[in-house]
Amino acid sequence: MSIAFEIFNDCSNSEINQLLRAKQGKRLLATYESCKIELKNEIQLLFRTYYEALDKANSTLCMFPLYSRSRNLEASIVQTSFAESLFKNFSGRAFLGKYKRIILKVDGYVILFKKLNSKGYPMNIKTLSIDSILNQNLQLNLFSETNHTNEPILYFGYQKNRFGNFVNPQLIYIDESKKQFSIDETDFEIRLPNNDSIELAEVKPKLKGVQTLKQAN
Repeated sequence: MSIAFEIFNDCSNSEINQLLRAKQGKRLLATYESCKIELKNEIQLLFRTYYEALDKANSTLCMFPLYSRSRNLEASIVQTSFAESLFKNFSGRAFLGKYKRIILKVDGYVILFKKLNSKGYPMNIKTLSIDSILNQNLQLNLFSETNHTNEPILYFGYQKNRFGNFVNPQLIYIDESKKQFSIDETDFEIRLPNNDSIELAEVKPKLKGVQTLKQAN
């Protein structure tokens, strides 16, 4: 029996898959169940951060009449508000990478932030760097520093419907340029600061409204 075969024989299926991915130049594999367990607290805090940022963006945008707003004003204010809330809630774990990209590194995962299209995919301009992210390539100059990690990359995103409402905040995992799974608010019970357990009803926050909460039974 060869040494290589003995090594693989002692490994679990998961470990073998990870070894094969490393050989292919790909990052560690993320799964729906592992993300829900390992990022349970962080995901819930991300949703809180998202709504906190929308409230802050709403307050800022109210200072500008609709007729005077530049085309990119809303997107810029939303992104800035989200970055501010993210840095506050996640301390040193959130930072700006290259090209001012917002990055969060938590518990063995890298999380990026992007508005999603109608199919639930990040609205990116196709580049080699974006293609590498969507294929979970290991060699990716994502951060300002030059060292590379093998942590899986996730996206936290939201959509905007035809009424201008911000909807469907979710955490998604893309590999082989295909969305493998998503995690949204229905996967968790959200706990407010007063420790009252609630479930979020269908939430359609917009920059002119307030989110609706439904008391759990």
